[in-house]
Amino acid sequence: MLDIKEIRLFFIRHGYLLIIAAWLFTFSFLFSNYWSYYSSPQGVKRSLEKSIRQREQSFIELTGDSVLLNDIFARKYNEKEVKLLDNQDFYVFAYDSSSAGRWLVYWSTNLVQPEEKQAPLVPGTRFVKLKNGYYEMICKKIRSRDSHDRYLIGAIPVMMEYSISNNYLVDHFYDKPALGPEYSINLRPKGIPVLNGQNLILFYLNYDRTMDAGPPNILSVILRVLGCICVLIFINLFAAMLAKQKNPLYGFLFLFGVIFFFRILSYLYPFPFNLRELNIFTPLIYAKDEIFRSLGDLLLNVLLTFWLLLFFREHVKTIKPPVVKNLWQQRLVIILASLLMYIVGQFLSELIQSLVIDSKISFDVANFFSLNEYSIIGFIILGFISFSFLFFSQIINYLLNELTNFRHRTKYIFVAVVGIVWLLFRIHNQEIYYSVVLVVWLILYVVLLDILSVRFENSLATVPFLFWLFLLTITTSAVLVYYNDQKEISLRERMAIELSKQKDPYLEMLLTDVTKQMENDELLQLFFQQNNVSNMPRAMLENELKQKYFKGYLGRFNVTFYAFDENGMPIYGGDTSSFSILSRRMLVESELIGNDLYYNERGFNDFSYIGRKDFYRNGIKSGYLVYELTPAVVNTQRLYPELLVDGEIYDPEKESSVPYSYAIYDKGQLVINNNDYPFEVKLYTSDLPKEEIAIRSVNGFSEMTYKASRDKVVIVVKENRSFVEFITLFAYMFCLFLLIIVIYRVLDLLVKARMRIGNLKALVNISIRKKVHGTIIFIVVFAFIILGLTTILFFIDRSERENKERLSHTINEVTHDVEKVFSTQRMFDDLDDLYDPIFQASLSSAISEIADDRALDINVYDRDGNLQITTQPLITEKGLLSRKINPDAYLHLYREQKIQWIQRETIGSMNYLSGYAPLRSNGEIFAYLNVPYFATQTELNQQISNFLVALINFNAFIFLIAGLLALLITNSITKSFSLVTEKLRHVSLGQQNDEIEWSKDDEIGALVKEYNKMVRKLEVSAARLAKSEREGAWREMARQVAHEIKNPLTPMKLSIQYLQRAIDNDAPNVKQLSHNVARTLVEQIDHLSNIASDFSAFSRIDESNDEVLLLNEVLHSLKDLYQSHQNCNIHFNPPGHAFYVFADKTQMNRLFTNLLQNAIQAIPEDREGEVNISMNEVEQGWVVISVSDNGDGIPPEIQSKIFVPNFTTKNSGTGLGLAMCKNIVEQAHGEISFETQLTVGTTFYVKLPLIKEQV
Repeated sequence: MLDIKEIRLFFIRHGYLLIIAAWLFTFSFLFSNYWSYYSSPQGVKRSLEKSIRQREQSFIELTGDSVLLNDIFARKYNEKEVKLLDNQDFYVFAYDSSSAGRWLVYWSTNLVQPEEKQAPLVPGTRFVKLKNGYYEMICKKIRSRDSHDRYLIGAIPVMMEYSISNNYLVDHFYDKPALGPEYSINLRPKGIPVLNGQNLILFYLNYDRTMDAGPPNILSVILRVLGCICVLIFINLFAAMLAKQKNPLYGFLFLFGVIFFFRILSYLYPFPFNLRELNIFTPLIYAKDEIFRSLGDLLLNVLLTFWLLLFFREHVKTIKPPVVKNLWQQRLVIILASLLMYIVGQFLSELIQSLVIDSKISFDVANFFSLNEYSIIGFIILGFISFSFLFFSQIINYLLNELTNFRHRTKYIFVAVVGIVWLLFRIHNQEIYYSVVLVVWLILYVVLLDILSVRFENSLATVPFLFWLFLLTITTSAVLVYYNDQKEISLRERMAIELSKQKDPYLEMLLTDVTKQMENDELLQLFFQQNNVSNMPRAMLENELKQKYFKGYLGRFNVTFYAFDENGMPIYGGDTSSFSILSRRMLVESELIGNDLYYNERGFNDFSYIGRKDFYRNGIKSGYLVYELTPAVVNTQRLYPELLVDGEIYDPEKESSVPYSYAIYDKGQLVINNNDYPFEVKLYTSDLPKEEIAIRSVNGFSEMTYKASRDKVVIVVKENRSFVEFITLFAYMFCLFLLIIVIYRVLDLLVKARMRIGNLKALVNISIRKKVHGTIIFIVVFAFIILGLTTILFFIDRSERENKERLSHTINEVTHDVEKVFSTQRMFDDLDDLYDPIFQASLSSAISEIADDRALDINVYDRDGNLQITTQPLITEKGLLSRKINPDAYLHLYREQKIQWIQRETIGSMNYLSGYAPLRSNGEIFAYLNVPYFATQTELNQQISNFLVALINFNAFIFLIAGLLALLITNSITKSFSLVTEKLRHVSLGQQNDEIEWSKDDEIGALVKEYNKMVRKLEVSAARLAKSEREGAWREMARQVAHEIKNPLTPMKLSIQYLQRAIDNDAPNVKQLSHNVARTLVEQIDHLSNIASDFSAFSRIDESNDEVLLLNEVLHSLKDLYQSHQNCNIHFNPPGHAFYVFADKTQMNRLFTNLLQNAIQAIPEDREGEVNISMNEVEQGWVVISVSDNGDGIPPEIQSKIFVPNFTTKNSGTGLGLAMCKNIVEQAHGEISFETQLTVGTTFYVKLPLIKEQV
């Protein structure tokens, strides 16, 4: 285990990460629970009250502007005043009243209008529910100089609540986007009271904990995510320390355990916060199984897997594979490892398939506007899946290489055989062809892993890195295109099935609404209570129902009515169908699609909607009304405004990048087709495929034929764009992969720099080559962005102008047609004919025909801006708009007398163009025409999308060319620097240094000239220095030799002088003295001989006779030689196998003899000596021999001089021993180093290159 000191030091060094994480979590908690307005119901109450009171105050200030009020009531307001009122966050309504009545003279919006029927205008405040939401109404009486009563009403919106819910109409609190459906308004005293500025209760805020909360605040989420990242970095650093100091496997297992534990917690509990609050973690976007239950879960799992693989890969070089003794066990492990690679490859492929097909995420890059934030997340997931598989395959390949002893051919055979067996087990799978491609690709992939290896830390410009980046990009793009095609085929099949049906969702919604309105129809109630035909003939009943309910869009269909009494008997004798027959058609032959609404289809364009309404008198059934709608003509375009449809409507054309062309055939005859694809007019039996659904390619188009029935055939055609999609995907994925790598490198630098700018500057080293690369790429990317934005803005502007021109032309034509109808149908020469009910009904019918012919909606307002005729009554009936004209348009038509006005208007979140024009008769304005242009963005988006696809593809090509040009330019620029660098690298004293030849007179030329001058000066200086060194060396050598010779000569001289004195004095022990002197002389002569030998050996150190040498024998023999040394134990642990080196045997003996002698001599006399010799292979192709002793160690002040010649710490010796050892090791292309600790001992390490055994 780790030492407590090490753990403490780690926390000191990296504890700042935990501190930052704690602060981030704290700020997130405070923001979510205290600082944000939606942190609690009380916080929401305070926020609503503050907003309401601010707007109340603004309205009160507005009522004090007498000039503005006078202009409003006098209808003399100008554009500036109208804009001032438009910019308010409340709506203003001005009423003028007299004895003749009350009328609205100004309104600042046409989205809502106070309900005049509710109560008379009384100054004060009230809270009301209008058709589109809840409002606080403030009524203030304005002083007037005349007898008129003037009232100004301020409508302060609090909550928008529509009768229809779809993508454009979403219920929400006004200006409070963070409040979700858990909050609602209650007019009864239930909930938290919300007060206005006068402390009066407006409404009660209801908080339902069981409802799904709205989306969490983005700032809070960001803070929490950053806190989690800090904690994860801390965990990763701790695991890395554990792997480095203890065991890599321990570090990986620790990291895996922590990640697995936390991930399980996040599945079971809201840890580290409630992830399910985020849209990305809901199964509505994507769900596969319990593990990958949402897009967010998939992203987290992929990122964590990538993290684990990256960590394992970083330390895999120090983790040895398991030792397999038996051959069959070795082969079994190889087979299992190969099988695991296929299983993981297939699993990741199916994961990509699920991500593309089983989700609502668009990966159709050819349709730029179909991409959203979830598409970006999906692409990120794909990128990390690709990198994860690369890392995983590198780990498996490393294991296979170790098990096969790097015999690649054997490994490839095993991988191929396992792949074939894998295919045999999947032979009956529907995607067997895809599996075959996968197996072949994996075999080639393994081969490429051995040819080119890459690491994340490599430079982005290296060949292996770019190769693998291209390979991953191409593979991922190809897989994505394959599954995109599958999804598109499924989508087209669904579209063909929908086209084969003739249901109209918009019509169904209208009929459901009609049935509800009939329930409260007093005329129908009275009719069925009396059952008197004479009071209401059939024609009168039918005309009344058609005028009241079956007009506008419903007027495009034929409608038949059947009336029955309580016994099911026809009230009108002329009815051709009995109640029982109609009941059978509804209950047996039709499909129930709503309350008492049925759909009956008999053939193409032969279908009907049948509705039934029961009437009661005093709780007793009094009769039945049945109506049947049938198509009047073949409807080639089913037009309905998306705004009026409750919920989402399936529209497959919106999900495709290219508009579909389709044709419907009935009995072989073409009856409906759209777009300009050349469909056959007649289909023959021989032209039809045998299958129910078949696909074929025809001239660059893909035709899907669907046989809906024996007589009906639907053909849906799409242009083949797989190649364009592949190129675009390649550009997307290539940039994404680069971005992932850049982000990884930046995060790695930040962690290494410990978030400090100074450390970061020290780590970041940008070379000239990188600067040139970056500059060129930046220019290309910048040009791409500028060109793209400019062109998109051009498309948007051109589309806006074209739409306005188209709408202007349409308004002119419709104005002429309506004025013509008005002139021909008016009963009197009176402009007020518009208010006559009979004339209005006739004019409305004619305008409906004009609208049907032109496939548009028409509104007609009177001169006071009140809606009189509309072809789309549901817009006002559902409360999406009031019955008043848009005030801005009314200003330009009424006040400024413009002949036409086009502007953008908004309903909910739908933005559309709306055109206005005055209607004239005999030069006088009698009404105002309005044509709303609900044109979708499809055409504009398609133009922009096609341009962006072409631009991206073009820039992908330019990007590659720019990369190559950057490489060539930087190489040409840095080639000269490389030349100078190479020359400088080889500049050496004592040898010939060549000058650089450079013909160009540029900046590099000036540098080269200075270099050449330096070389010439260096030659002169080198010669002088060599001479000085030689002379110094000879002087030093002479001094050293003289010193070493003088040392033994002194005792020799003294011994002889002492013997001579003894002889002169006739000493009795002359013989013994002579013997002692002789022994001393021999010892000193041996010492002189050793000195001569040392100097001789040092001078011949470069002369070696290299041979293949078994290092085990050399060390074993030396161990035996010194084994009998007194007071010292020599230990040698022989390795398990032989180590061969290519070196001089004599020098190797001299090397380890010197090391052993030094080790023995370093041990004090009062200590039992222990010398240990060991030999291990630390990495492939290298062996390290260590010689350690338990001496006193080497003091720090002399450690740097230990290998310097003539340096010694002994009382005697030449100081050439360790210097000679260093030269011998370097001569053998090895390294020598040492570790020492005072009073503990010293260990010398000799690292030598190995060779294979040779004879």
